[in-house]
Amino acid sequence: MLEHTPLGRAIYLIGSNEKASRFSGINTQKSLMYVYMVSSILCWVAALIMMAKFNSAKAGYGESYLLVAILASVLGGINPDGGFGRIIGICLALAVLQTLESGLNLLGVSSYLTMALWGGILILFIALQKYKA
Repeated sequence: MLEHTPLGRAIYLIGSNEKASRFSGINTQKSLMYVYMVSSILCWVAALIMMAKFNSAKAGYGESYLLVAILASVLGGINPDGGFGRIIGICLALAVLQTLESGLNLLGVSSYLTMALWGGILILFIALQKYKA
């Protein structure tokens, strides 16, 4: 969808530079509204899956996935300041993170220590991206 539709190209351009994409003739408000609508639908589906898994509803169930989502996007090659990225990079980063989590779990490492390790990796990669730029 992102590479083969006009909305996908508009999303890429808005992520790169919103002001320049607005001046180039892209309706940024309409495109952002579509992005928020798709995001809310996907969040709704994720909430239904979480409710089915835990057989209850609580607002804090997804808090532990926030760090993982940000770390996977940064490891997948997406610049946190905006720009371009690839879905395959995020999928590979998620596979690496899942393998790392499973390995640490088999070794008996605490989940809190795993989260601290992921936070340190995130800080390291953001610092390397800032240093590289």
